[in-house]
Amino acid sequence: MIKKFIGASAAALAVAAGSIAWAAAPASAAGGDGKVISKTNLVVRHAPSTHAKSVGSIKPGKVIPLSCKVTGTNVDGNNRWYLLPGSDSPEWVSARYIQNIGSAPGWCGNDERFVGRTTATVTRRVAPNTADASAGSYAKGAGVDIICKASAQNIDGNKIWYWTTNHQWVSARYVSNVGRAPNWCVEF
Repeated sequence: MIKKFIGASAAALAVAAGSIAWAAAPASAAGGDGKVISKTNLVVRHAPSTHAKSVGSIKPGKVIPLSCKVTGTNVDGNNRWYLLPGSDSPEWVSARYIQNIGSAPGWCGNDERFVGRTTATVTRRVAPNTADASAGSYAKGAGVDIICKASAQNIDGNKIWYWTTNHQWVSARYVSNVGRAPNWCVEF
């Protein structure tokens, strides 16, 4: 996906962003465009965490399509992360180094909410990685209100993390679904 950004013209990006966002993003997560304002190449990560694996980079000054946003690792006072559309696997960039062109993208997920129940005491995190700061915990048997799921750090064979209605993350390894499983934050 990153290689596509580097060689694409702004017009092609605008057309691609519109068609990809329409096909992939939930109705409430209206995408937008952003300009990379970092002084060096902006690192693209597998999950919205500075601890997630790097999957590429984008040169300063490039205009890129943005699908939606979630909260994640705080980068210089900004805890928002943008999902890039149109890849076979998730690609995230810190909003700290993106200047929105027009309105910022909407939150990932849609108006549907999901419920889970913890199978053990589980730590809530500010981003989907155990190296990210703790935001408290849920006791075993606690209900968890879930917005959507994302692929991130593998925990005991499960790489799914749930983004909760209090904008924190929990590993799906320790949460059983009550009803159907949550949707992806954005379908791939």
